[in-house]
Amino acid sequence: MRTFSLCTALAALVLLSACARARVTTTIQKDGSWTRSLTFTGQAKKEGGTPNMGPTVQEVFAIPSGAAWKSKQETKKDDLVITVERVMAAGASLNGDLSLKDDKSPGKMRLVNQATVTRAGPRRYEYRETLKWKGGADHALGDIKPEDLAKIKADLPPAVATDENASALAQKVKELAIPMMFGPGDPLLAIGLIHPDLAERRASQRMGTLLVQALEQQFGDKLTLVQRREVARKMIQETFSSMKVSAPDPSSGPQPPANSSGMTPLMFIVKTGGRIISSNGEVDDLSGEVYWAMFEEAASFKDVIMTAIVEMPN
Repeated sequence: MRTFSLCTALAALVLLSACARARVTTTIQKDGSWTRSLTFTGQAKKEGGTPNMGPTVQEVFAIPSGAAWKSKQETKKDDLVITVERVMAAGASLNGDLSLKDDKSPGKMRLVNQATVTRAGPRRYEYRETLKWKGGADHALGDIKPEDLAKIKADLPPAVATDENASALAQKVKELAIPMMFGPGDPLLAIGLIHPDLAERRASQRMGTLLVQALEQQFGDKLTLVQRREVARKMIQETFSSMKVSAPDPSSGPQPPANSSGMTPLMFIVKTGGRIISSNGEVDDLSGEVYWAMFEEAASFKDVIMTAIVEMPN
């Protein structure tokens, strides 16, 4: 597990704005056809040999192109904004319209998607989108190192402090920590940039009960409830500390482009003229939309699957 550093900037807000990001909107029509709109925002390539503060938007994303796509681009302040759009028939699927490039392997992708809208009953349609990680296995939390296992063993009572138990718990922490830090939902990574104490408190709140349950499943009555809670507290604190984002030193001045284009913010939105029947996303009652917010690493442990069923009016 490692400490992360995002795109170089002078402060946390500038830090985020310097990174490329994507907003993906799926608008479902009454007949089940759907419009797909993707907005990519990030740095444009600077002229005159001036180094960029991080990867350009085209270096991060494989922008969809071709006759089926309508495309436009504009400049907003220092950002280049590229918007592409196309109309899909009911039941059709899209593959790879959101693809993030692998900066270590030119021509390859580190994250790809598949999206579809299919009939789910009379006047009902299901949106389903899957994000698949194609990058290195150590991109999100890193490999479990001997020192990580040693810390976990130290947190356990001597009677159960074995390498096997420490390794199993490390995997469980990774399974819980990745969605907590990177989304979907409210990624604690974003909160941690400006309020690390609040983010650590949220981490304990979200992971605590689940980790205590995992300890009970693994050890049964070998650990008391008090011991399980104490082990969980220590593991959450150590895990969160190892994952904190480090902002750059403002006194160091402009930096050369980062080698990694990771930690990319992603937003997915479903719009419909009907009503949301069910979804694993966040429902905005005011707009009637569903959304999922995350960073790309959300898919690094297992596929991220977003679903929503909508019902159209008569």
